[in-house]
Amino acid sequence: MPAPVDSAVAAAAAICGGTMSPAEVTEILLERIAVTEPTLHAYATVTAEQARRQAARLGPAGGPLHGVPIGIKDLIDTAGIVTGYGSPRFAGHVPQRDATAVSRLRAAGVVVLGKHTTHELAWGGRTDSAWFGPTHNPHRHGHIPGGSSGGSAASVAAGSSLGALGSDTAGSVRIPAALSGCVGFKPSRGRIPLDGVLPLAPSLDHLGVLARTVDDAALLTDAVAEPAPRPPDGPLRIGWLGGWHDAVLAPEVRDALNTTRTRLEDAGVRIGDVVIPDEPLMPEAPLARILDEAGALHRTAFEQDPGLFGADLAELMRLPRRSPEQAERHEAAIDRMVGALREALRTHHVLACATVAVTAPPIGVHTLTVDGRDWPVEMVLTRLTAPYNAAGLPALSLPIGVADGLPIGLQLAGPPLGDELVLRAARLVEGLR
Repeated sequence: MPAPVDSAVAAAAAICGGTMSPAEVTEILLERIAVTEPTLHAYATVTAEQARRQAARLGPAGGPLHGVPIGIKDLIDTAGIVTGYGSPRFAGHVPQRDATAVSRLRAAGVVVLGKHTTHELAWGGRTDSAWFGPTHNPHRHGHIPGGSSGGSAASVAAGSSLGALGSDTAGSVRIPAALSGCVGFKPSRGRIPLDGVLPLAPSLDHLGVLARTVDDAALLTDAVAEPAPRPPDGPLRIGWLGGWHDAVLAPEVRDALNTTRTRLEDAGVRIGDVVIPDEPLMPEAPLARILDEAGALHRTAFEQDPGLFGADLAELMRLPRRSPEQAERHEAAIDRMVGALREALRTHHVLACATVAVTAPPIGVHTLTVDGRDWPVEMVLTRLTAPYNAAGLPALSLPIGVADGLPIGLQLAGPPLGDELVLRAARLVEGLR
């Protein structure tokens, strides 16, 4: 049996160099799926035979992703493969066409292993489906992997895929990457086409990738995204976000951030403090916008058959619509936050903060106590990620530590189309581990 491969880059190099074939690499991943899936539940559908046939057709030569096996979030259309969007409303749904991003991955030579689990309709950060059972964190059974791209992050972290395509509306790529211990990258808005992806909140929706390393994330991004400008040369200036950004943090997350900052400064990286003013209506405001937009998309279906919605989504659908006055206050708060972040990026190449304020909570927990205050779990999970969707900025999460066996992530964000700056900074942080 060939030796396991631990990254997409390594797999592609082995295939290109002739030391492994696409079929051999695919078989290794399928064997790993067979071992992990009974307890992890990262896949909604495993397409083992299709993957084997696809890998067998691939020769030894090809592009940078040639023969690399990955998974696709079950929110993203794949021709001929069941795509249920995490919802019983779409049970058995088989798209006739691939989403554009999937088409680009296939053209790059990837092997599709199957569809990764998602929170129902991608409307949540836990991936704990009432219909199909919860996905577990690969570091601790019984804890969430994050969401809504939870299956993708759990699979990548557990080694049952070499990468994944996910979606991100309020942090749905970066949250599970942080909680499950892998890299999650949301490029600038518009770089990856959204056609063929079930919308959640169109003004905030992005696609992104999950991977084991920063180089893997860059490789996947290059295959699906429009080109980004070359970053400027010279030393990076990182703005370390304080004020609102570090007002609600678990002690172990704060400690990991401080350790990472110290290591960067010891390595000669230029870091400056950026204090973002308190914004009391955040993180409520982006979630309220999602409620408006997602509610509009799903209201007719809910009114026709509310039994096809899980309990938490049904509760969301029954919430009263926000008044024009509430919407005005929420949108003003979002605008102030976006403005503050963009202003900080005028003097810093990238910004840094925690990805998630806590480590992975147990499955079934809906309220968390952080800094002595009780919070709805979704507000804690999305607090630090959602602003970057509203701003359309590139943002990435990568692991920076472990507390009591559970991963902690650092979030890095850059200016519009500053995707390569974010990847450059992420490589710096990754190199310190």
